[in-house]
Amino acid sequence: MNFIDKLVEGLELKYIGKRFAGFNEEDPYVTFLGYDTPGWSYIWVKYKGRHIYTSITDVSL
Repeated sequence: MNFIDKLVEGLELKYIGKRFAGFNEEDPYVTFLGYDTPGWSYIWVKYKGRHIYTSITDVSL
C-alpha cells in the first residue's frame, strides 16, 4: 500500500482482489474514483461502467 499517495481520480489500477460478478480476469483494470473512509482503507473504483466498493488491498498500480 505504498502507493496511497499516488492515487488520483481517474488513475488506472489493476484489480487483484476476490472476483465479483461480471469480472473478467483477462481485463483486470479498474479506474480509481475516490476514498470512502478517513483511514483510506476502502475505495471506489469503476469497472466497465459499474461502481465497485473495495478494499485498498484489492488493487495495485
